[in-house]
Amino acid sequence: MLKRQEKFNSTNLSMPDPLSHRLRFEVEQTLSCLYADASLIDQIDPLYLPFATWLSQKSESGRGPLIVGVGGAQGCGKTTFCSVVSRILNKGFDLNCIVLSLDDLYSTYHDRLKFSNDTTSMFSVRGVPGTHDVAFALTLFERLKNLKDGEVMKFPCFDKSVDDRKAVHLWQEVQGPVDVVLFEGWCVGAPPINDTLYRPINQLEKEMDADGLWRNTVNQLLRDDYQKLFAKIDLMAWMQAPSYDVVYHWRNKQERMLEDHLHDIHGILLDTIDLKIMSCDELKRFMQYYERLTRHMLAVMPERADVLFKLNKKQEVIEMRFPVEH
Repeated sequence: MLKRQEKFNSTNLSMPDPLSHRLRFEVEQTLSCLYADASLIDQIDPLYLPFATWLSQKSESGRGPLIVGVGGAQGCGKTTFCSVVSRILNKGFDLNCIVLSLDDLYSTYHDRLKFSNDTTSMFSVRGVPGTHDVAFALTLFERLKNLKDGEVMKFPCFDKSVDDRKAVHLWQEVQGPVDVVLFEGWCVGAPPINDTLYRPINQLEKEMDADGLWRNTVNQLLRDDYQKLFAKIDLMAWMQAPSYDVVYHWRNKQERMLEDHLHDIHGILLDTIDLKIMSCDELKRFMQYYERLTRHMLAVMPERADVLFKLNKKQEVIEMRFPVEH
């Protein structure tokens, strides 16, 4: 990663109007496909283009893909942001950019269940370090680095509605060579927690992890296996929520949007099919699995990231800081 330096305002990377106008349709299409807020189209000039321009300057043809980590608390808008920036890099800068989500690197349900049986039942719930297939992820990054012109590879896709990996024929197909990879996820780039872990942080830890086995195992995996994965990152961007308290509301909004989308797709009541949409109470319980590490990242990532996006309660980026390079 780049060394942390003094920041400058994004207006230094503002783009000429013709490119902005030309890309407007592309961004509108991307937002529509994601069922995202259409008003985000107004963020082309102040947000998406400056970041895409900066990445285009960092990407060097023929040197292998530039791996860009994009982290942030659940529901902050990472997926939409990365999808739009990827489209802009592809269409506006002629760069082959792909988005890879940490969520798509979850271990299969069977493997997570096996690991939970060997450790603690808490690992049967996806999300924290220990529920991803890190060895597989490292293999994918290595293969991607050497992907030549005309060669094709596939990346896994995870279906949260059924809590398992999709069949291989439904995986994302990528054609080489790749110039930029936007590697996004809630704990992408997270450092291990150095403070003591003996005290439960919420009701879930108090009830299910009284002896600290789960949280200590999570932290040990984060310290070892996951740092090998995050070492693949060349540049790190972090989306900073104003506080942990807003994260539940963002994630709940995300869950309700998924619920509405599935209604639209199937045209039937969700309770007539086996789709795992969480109620508000279930979501609150589920997010306690993430709480400790999320609070840790909110505290340390602003100073560790190369690019910092500060968000308000409405998920709007109110400040963007880049490193000044000498």
